[in-house]
Amino acid sequence: MREPISVHYEKRIKSFIYPILIKKFILVLSLSFFLPFATAHANLEGTVDNANCDYINGWAWDNANPTSRVKLKVYDATPTESTLLTTLTAQTLRPDLLNAGQGDGKYGFYFNLPVRIRDAATHTLSVQFDGTTTELNNSPKTTTLACYGKLNDTGITLCSNESNRLSCPAINYVGQDGDYGRDKLAYTNNLPKIGTGSAGFDFTKIANDGSTLPATALLGTRAKDWACTLDNLTGLLWEIKTSDGGLRDQNNTYSWYHPDGSSNGGFAGYQNLGNCTGGISCDTYSYVNAVRTLQLCGKTAWRLPSKQELMSFIDFSRSSPPLDVNFFPDVHGDYHPFWWSSTPYSFFPSVPNDKAFVVIFFDLGFSNPALKESSQFVRLVRGPW
Repeated sequence: MREPISVHYEKRIKSFIYPILIKKFILVLSLSFFLPFATAHANLEGTVDNANCDYINGWAWDNANPTSRVKLKVYDATPTESTLLTTLTAQTLRPDLLNAGQGDGKYGFYFNLPVRIRDAATHTLSVQFDGTTTELNNSPKTTTLACYGKLNDTGITLCSNESNRLSCPAINYVGQDGDYGRDKLAYTNNLPKIGTGSAGFDFTKIANDGSTLPATALLGTRAKDWACTLDNLTGLLWEIKTSDGGLRDQNNTYSWYHPDGSSNGGFAGYQNLGNCTGGISCDTYSYVNAVRTLQLCGKTAWRLPSKQELMSFIDFSRSSPPLDVNFFPDVHGDYHPFWWSSTPYSFFPSVPNDKAFVVIFFDLGFSNPALKESSQFVRLVRGPW
């Protein structure tokens, strides 16, 4: 028996309406589940203010809960990989935010960028709210951080009058060295550093295997022992001498020899006139090649430094030796050691000369020409990093 037409159409209508109602119910449930998360993300605000050679900084807060502190993640992305650099909390007082009426103003963040980013490659620096993929304003920042090549300051943090050393600024004696630059910022605790060092200097100890070390690390021959010092401002990596009687012993000396006529001032110098250990010819050319083979601090491109490079870490607030012995402990200022540079000397540039510049780490430090046949100390350099 056929069912009444009214019943037939009622079933048809229900079969059409019920799935729609069920889908709508599921959609409402889904929205109600995700709504708190969407609302929470909407309350998060922040901006990257700067991303430069030394640091990345900015601010972030939850505008619905201004007494809370927001966590952030900082990423470094290159064309081949993405690396989490740090997880931090935005909690530093920002007077500008406080003065603008933005809660208690404690929403700032600041992160010193690691040494490895300063390699002149392209990096994308990204700051995201923790637990999300939401970027802060002005993030990500794609940049090439070719940050090396800067000059160190003098190391002088004090001023003086006619007879006394004084804190800067000195009344009636304004415009002194200590009133300016990185040294002043360091003296007033306003200079961010990657590593440590006196005044405006910024050094990091590097191990034999090339890894970074704390400032308390000790010299040694094992893979994780200190062997080099990285100048975080100039990007130059410096050899630190040993005291083990081996190839790199601090008492070894060498004559100046460089066979490349395009850079030796027209005179190659003299082979094997120094006094050294390590089973090599005691001249600068042989020593450079030996250390390259050694792959000191994980590097091979070691070379003799120029006169300017060798003087770049002189600290004019010190004397005999005029440098930070915590990072360069192998200089003995008491007997005026001369250290070879790669810079040839010629009073008449068109006339070959048998001299090259040495840097003397005595008194406040200075340079002089020396005969290439003379026996002097050598500190190799690599870089910028």
